[in-house]
Amino acid sequence: MATTVEFWGGVGVIGSSKVLITEGDHRVLLDFGLDIPRGTDLFRPPVVPRPQSYLADRLRVGAAPRLPGVYDPAMLEPGDPLGEQGPATAVFVSHAHIDHCGLVGALRPGAEVYAAPETVAVMSALAKAGDGLPGGDPDWRPLAEAAPVAFGPLTVERVTVDHDVPGASGYLVTTSDGLLAFTGDIRFHGRAPERAWRLAERAAGCEMFVTEGTALGLPAFPGPVRTEDDVERDFAEALDAAAGDLVLLAMYPRDLERVREFIAVADAAGRRIVWGEAVAVFLRELGAEGVVAYSEVGLAGIRADPGAFVYQPDLRDLRGIPDLADLPVGPGTVWLHANGEPLGPFESRWSLFTEWLDALKIPLRRIGSFGHATADDLHTLVHRVAPRTVVPIHTDAPERLHPVGGPRRLLPDLARAYDLGGNPVRNRFA
Repeated sequence: MATTVEFWGGVGVIGSSKVLITEGDHRVLLDFGLDIPRGTDLFRPPVVPRPQSYLADRLRVGAAPRLPGVYDPAMLEPGDPLGEQGPATAVFVSHAHIDHCGLVGALRPGAEVYAAPETVAVMSALAKAGDGLPGGDPDWRPLAEAAPVAFGPLTVERVTVDHDVPGASGYLVTTSDGLLAFTGDIRFHGRAPERAWRLAERAAGCEMFVTEGTALGLPAFPGPVRTEDDVERDFAEALDAAAGDLVLLAMYPRDLERVREFIAVADAAGRRIVWGEAVAVFLRELGAEGVVAYSEVGLAGIRADPGAFVYQPDLRDLRGIPDLADLPVGPGTVWLHANGEPLGPFESRWSLFTEWLDALKIPLRRIGSFGHATADDLHTLVHRVAPRTVVPIHTDAPERLHPVGGPRRLLPDLARAYDLGGNPVRNRFA
């Protein structure tokens, strides 16, 4: 039974990873993330997706893949052939970012969906905070490291890597034609680079190595790559410089490691971080200590002693941004952006966000750290793995990955089937 590999997302774009491995009548799907459009995002704010037709609307405008045999028929248009039963398919999620798991709630009932225990905990906490998956959570199956799962002729093993969310994982898929390895999202300048290099050791000599390549399309870093030590130091220095004035914050709550470090730094500076209600629920569900919700302090409390607080407003859709005008902004007030919402200048919300800050005379200082492997680290990773074939996805510049010393580079077409050597083959099911 020949093994085939198809790439239903992440081709020429950052995000939306979906790698489908088929052998016989069994399929393994690595990640099932929301599609990130090459051009305009039709679902950006102020558009509000319709819950009752969330999947059907995305399929209609090409913002979800027409992958046969995986979707819940109840979420499709009546009569859509995508609702027909397909080959047995197990899904393995690399981590709890929407571009890797955002379509998991649309899977057929009863689908086997695996992820790290930490990822399952994050997804459960999000659901309890009212920020769950459209369609609801699947029946998650927590997968321990070094606990292979047999699915028909395929065997899948999870390997913990380092990224800016708990439970980030790569996967090793053993087939009758050899080993396929998948990085998920990965970095080498975080707190645990040894995890990422361990994946390289486990994947060494594999037939096909599928790697994220986010950094390949980005400008070169102007100097040393920022680490978590840099982020923590800058946060502490900014709190000290604010000297009695309110500090505003935008950080990504799913980066639980950074949340805990920031809470500790703020406490050492005599401040408490105040979170929006939904974020406070989420963090408490994950066991974070020292979490303070806005309802427990209120505007009056912040006004009474601005220097005692760091405040992170909930700006996911910017509807609450006029409320910022009510805050006690002092000469030392600064907005520290540490990879939070809105995510960056590439987002449609960013310009509106910065225009409001300019109008309110609040300086913006970016103190975050890149969550993905640098281009240099990616090339070192591929060199260490030394696969037969390397496939860069999750990047808008895959052609900038230049393997040295033997690996063949495959720049795949969307939804086309390949063998593990990167040769096109006929797809039985598409």
